[in-house]
Amino acid sequence: MTGTKNKLGTLRARLWWASLPLCFGGLFLFDMALRYFYRFAGSTRFLDWRAFVFSGAWCLLLTGLAALLPPLGRRVAMGIYAGFFALLTVVHGVMFNIFGKFFTFSDMNFAGDGAKFFSWSYLRLRKALIACILLAVLCLVLGAALVPGRQPGKRRWPLRVGAAGVMALSLAGVGLLHSSMLPQDDTMWWGNTFDPHSEEQAYKEFTDSNRMLLATGLYQYTVRDFLVSFGLEGSPVKLGELDSYYEERAQEVGQENEMTGAFKGKNLIMVMLESMDTWLLTPEYTPNLYRLQQEGINFANNYTPLFLSAGTFNTEFISQTGLLPSVTGLSSSVYSTNSFPFSLANLFEGAGYTANSFHSASPDIYSRGSVHVNLGFEAYNNAPTLGMEDYMLDSQLLNGYDLIAPEGQFFSYIITYSGHGPYTDELRNISDPHLEAAQAAVAQSGVTGSEANMKEYTLAVAHAMETDQFVGDLVARLEEEGRLEDTVLLFYTDHYGKYLTDKEFLYQLKGVSGESPQLYQTPCFFYLKGQQAQTVEKYVSIVDLPPTIANLFGLDVPYEYYAGDDIFGQGGGIVMFPNNAWYDGTTYYASGYEGEVTPEMKEISTQVRRREQASYDTLKADYFAQRNIS
Repeated sequence: MTGTKNKLGTLRARLWWASLPLCFGGLFLFDMALRYFYRFAGSTRFLDWRAFVFSGAWCLLLTGLAALLPPLGRRVAMGIYAGFFALLTVVHGVMFNIFGKFFTFSDMNFAGDGAKFFSWSYLRLRKALIACILLAVLCLVLGAALVPGRQPGKRRWPLRVGAAGVMALSLAGVGLLHSSMLPQDDTMWWGNTFDPHSEEQAYKEFTDSNRMLLATGLYQYTVRDFLVSFGLEGSPVKLGELDSYYEERAQEVGQENEMTGAFKGKNLIMVMLESMDTWLLTPEYTPNLYRLQQEGINFANNYTPLFLSAGTFNTEFISQTGLLPSVTGLSSSVYSTNSFPFSLANLFEGAGYTANSFHSASPDIYSRGSVHVNLGFEAYNNAPTLGMEDYMLDSQLLNGYDLIAPEGQFFSYIITYSGHGPYTDELRNISDPHLEAAQAAVAQSGVTGSEANMKEYTLAVAHAMETDQFVGDLVARLEEEGRLEDTVLLFYTDHYGKYLTDKEFLYQLKGVSGESPQLYQTPCFFYLKGQQAQTVEKYVSIVDLPPTIANLFGLDVPYEYYAGDDIFGQGGGIVMFPNNAWYDGTTYYASGYEGEVTPEMKEISTQVRRREQASYDTLKADYFAQRNIS
């Protein structure tokens, strides 16, 4: 032990000067590695000078802070840097691999719930990135080891003065670059046109995580994301602007059309299908769903954009309220405390229906127990209430049939579970009952891939078959009870099949190239026995469901308070994506768009921007409660 201490002391005596440079180098390597290996994630070049300046300044600032501390404190600080930023870099990589976007602090609103579905199979990071992270940690650990001990009699003030000076210059550099990136004319408001080329506009709003991490680097991104995500930066909501917007929108929506009241007086069972992507809805894999789709009203160009990383809750909330969740500056508590007078549950109850929700998972996950009641449902019914022995098996949802289809008029909202990932041996309780059928169907499908990909794909098919069994049994029971003619079934998907770990394989299945808008295309269709089959080609998204349902069932609602449009009306035809992007089937207007911007595109962009921001502000301000609207 003494020999080891002597060797370390000798090493410190020779290389003490390398301690702080190693600290700086380790910190800088975290940023460089993350931006380099994910340089394709946004429209900003890896060699963009602003990211290097921001990161260099922050690394100097953190190194200077460590230098001000006594030897033990400096070692502790470097250890904290190594652990925290290594973890943060890994989290960014994992989040991007699963969701296609980097981590933001706003994701922490649902982090505990998402962790319940975590699988080690999602930790697929490039080996080179892992090596860089380990090298950065090694630099910081070595830097901590080389911190010289206390040297009585040696003056420390030169180091402290130098460190303080470096920190001051670093802060000045960060502040100046930050100010230069903000719009110089601060007259922008939420009604202006979105310019995908405007770095200033993107930096001010700071909602495009991919673009901003590449443009500002790991450290500036982390600090600013923290401030924006927790509402510590930004102006209060101006209720007068919201009033004006809704008054203007009221003149554009709410007109009757040929489908108005088509389902009036019917019951509604609304089923949100977990991870039922387009490549799973086939006559071989899911014959029951496929038949209902072909015999019903099918929205061939339906999309499910993700505004929140909690994809299921994202779609759940949008489809029940017609509002788009804010990606920043919003506490998860608003969903269980805000007023939502025009949620579907409240509308149906106002029309004399009973309204209940059903999902096998615990009421604590995404706080559904309180959120669903706040949305107007009489109760959130989970596995124990439904009499399910295995909460993962959708087929057992039918144990609660009498609750799902009670006497009288009813609106029942069902969220399935079995389609959830990971598609590994961890969930063999879901896949085993259907594995032989899945293997046989996949063998005839013509889909090819690596052994690992095909195993995962086959298990995904088996999961989907479990959900399809529930759908078939539900329809058969309604038919047997003589209620199918009076009950409308609506099926839609919470998100694309994001649980496949090889994204290139997923893109192959979807027939898309990377993170294109078509990746978010998902099934959505109504079914009513005896209703004429119809295919709707209009480009729509889940936010259009509440006004469409209100129109079909003849529910009394002021349509201006929905962010989407009645699919059968004159408006719409635009899929709204986060960060003011949009897609109309031809043009994807988003960050990095390089085509000509026509006056019509500018008008669409303005409307999308206004709708998204109005929806965000409505949530932030609890607008309906503030204005006593019910």
